[in-house]
Amino acid sequence: MSERTSQHGHGHGHGHGHRPFLPAMGERRSVRFYDVFGLLVGGPRMYRAVAGATRLDDTRAPVVLDVGCGTGQLLRRVGRVHPDAQLVGIDPDDRMLDAARRSAARSRVPAIRTARWGRGYAQDLPAGDGTVDRVLSSVMFHHLDADARGEMLAEVRRVLRPDGALVLADFDGSPGRIPLTRRMRHSPMAAFGPGEVAALLTAAGFTIRSREHVQLLIAGVEILYATP
Repeated sequence: MSERTSQHGHGHGHGHGHRPFLPAMGERRSVRFYDVFGLLVGGPRMYRAVAGATRLDDTRAPVVLDVGCGTGQLLRRVGRVHPDAQLVGIDPDDRMLDAARRSAARSRVPAIRTARWGRGYAQDLPAGDGTVDRVLSSVMFHHLDADARGEMLAEVRRVLRPDGALVLADFDGSPGRIPLTRRMRHSPMAAFGPGEVAALLTAAGFTIRSREHVQLLIAGVEILYATP
């Protein structure tokens, strides 16, 4: 998901309203291009690492909310590992959600087939207080402006159970396997430097429990496991 907004509205889980957002690969590119691009730069490695960091082995029928789910690749991976999970994916882009629904409908895994996909925003999560075991976010956080980042983290704290956790992955300013183009060096993906995302989570009241680094083709990604 890619979201750019300075509008404020606190629906506290109702998921109502509309906010302007920037689609993940721009207005004109297709959803198919998004998936192919992700495959080429190493997205599956990142999704595998994020899914592995969820630590859900001891949780029965966990509720997992993916903020900015895109075409659902991360949630499908989680569902294959945890077939009893209750999966919820939100994204503001209807094209992404349609692709996620189509892919989920073809799955033989119960958790994936029954996953819920809805239009939603990071600043207004569609869940009740203390009802979610894991909130996931993969390379979306950098698209939010400073106010929206704070609002998202406050919402994550609201919806997580006391023993829940946020698993957040984003670009950390480290190099990838090839140099960034000039255009990419000035894109939202260059928003954070080393340690900056962790500092934002700590300032929002989270405790970083573990961190992992994954090097993609175009940039490095840090995966943070944090508890409220």
